[in-house]
Amino acid sequence: MAKKKKEQMNSGQAEIRTPFREFVKNFKKQKTALVAAGFLICLALIAIFCYQIAPYGINESDYNSVLQGPSLKHLFGTDEFGRDIFSRILCGTRISLSVGLISVSVAAIAGSFLGLIAGYYGGILDSIIMRIGDTLFAFPGLILAIGIVAILGPGLYNVVIAVAVFGIPTFARLVRSSTLQLKNSVYVQAATGLGASDARILFHHILPGALPNVIVQYTMSIGRSILTASSLSFLGMGASPPTPEWGLMLSNSRNYISTQPHMAFFPAFVIFLTVLFFNLLGDGLRDALDPKLSD
Repeated sequence: MAKKKKEQMNSGQAEIRTPFREFVKNFKKQKTALVAAGFLICLALIAIFCYQIAPYGINESDYNSVLQGPSLKHLFGTDEFGRDIFSRILCGTRISLSVGLISVSVAAIAGSFLGLIAGYYGGILDSIIMRIGDTLFAFPGLILAIGIVAILGPGLYNVVIAVAVFGIPTFARLVRSSTLQLKNSVYVQAATGLGASDARILFHHILPGALPNVIVQYTMSIGRSILTASSLSFLGMGASPPTPEWGLMLSNSRNYISTQPHMAFFPAFVIFLTVLFFNLLGDGLRDALDPKLSD
């Protein structure tokens, strides 16, 4: 009898449903998002070990194979200097992912903080922050990034700043909306009544409730940031030669696109896949974090 009761207790404990278990359960249903997550994990591993797995150096020239198409020796062919495009794309993964992750992280942190204080305190502070955000929203993202880089000067560091700046209003507006909903909730009012400080209420009670939306936006913004950074490099405002950045590789292929299309196809295809899978992962996370999907 005691053994049977113990088994019942163990089975009851196994059925305890936590938010994380619910998320994992819902995320497993998103088959497309799982494929996207697998691809992005592989991409992250490539970024970490790119210089160990690349068959050639990023600036190693084979003058006997200049402008060669795909072959067993050079899987993606070579460029105008005889450099292996496959190796350069592998090593460019670290640069593109770093730019995307750093810029979106800066935008998420700064935007979330501004959204929290704007939604919680309201008044003139809310008006100032939101009007600045509206001003930035008035410009298309790429145009705004071009303007910022034009002021700061070309270079990857300035590209990160530019991409981060136009991402801040999106996170600020998102977190502000969640803050306006959560600051009147029962548990926030209870914390206020118990004398909790504003900082504790903001970061321990309100921010966790806004995190699901922030995570989804963060994931989907990385793909957009990579695309924007590649566009700036394509326009000559980002990475400088001989950096193996995907957008710069596309820019260098413009003069050969009619005779050597492989030079443009492979960098463009990798950018397309990366942006696509980040968006698919974001869609899957949004569906998995949606409480309406819970049983």
